[in-house]
Amino acid sequence: ARRAPRPAARAPAPDASDGPRPRNHFFALLPPAPVRDALAALARTLPDVVGGRAEPARRLHMTLLFLGPLQAGHEAALRAAGEAARAATGPFAVELDHLGRFARSDVVWAGPSAPPERGLGALHAALRRACAGVPTARPLGPFSPHVTLLRNAARDAEAPADPVGPWRWTADRFVLMRTDPSDDGRVYTPLGEWRLREDRA
Repeated sequence: ARRAPRPAARAPAPDASDGPRPRNHFFALLPPAPVRDALAALARTLPDVVGGRAEPARRLHMTLLFLGPLQAGHEAALRAAGEAARAATGPFAVELDHLGRFARSDVVWAGPSAPPERGLGALHAALRRACAGVPTARPLGPFSPHVTLLRNAARDAEAPADPVGPWRWTADRFVLMRTDPSDDGRVYTPLGEWRLREDRA
């Protein structure tokens, strides 16, 4: 008797690791070098107080809008969003004068103790509107301006309450960044930079 033919083998399921992995993308303000260096010096003192790992000067930034992991194919839309949002405001002042830690977060950050100037909120809102069509993996969170100084703080440690700085600068441009891996830890790769509209100052 002839054997019944074997059923056709199923095609292997697609490997989720095929192709480039999505990378985190975000818009940010970059403090000028003197401010960044001063913040990095402060960050290096924090592990003795709260544990954790200080962020190096090259990674210090104020996030305007965090998009989370996206494929590189969405970067053109993000650049278009940056171009559209640059007209929302002219240059504005930024001040960092106290430290904080978000609930259940392992980061310690520097931020403003008073409400920031209107231009900062206007730029965030414009970026949020311009990125509304980008398929993010999770809802965009509320805006809380800060510069992360330290990660992996001890669970029960609180941020020092003493005032710091203040450090001030005038923000006249913003950037789009992608988080990439490297031998020295993650690096932030710049994908675009836009100057704020001087005629809106």
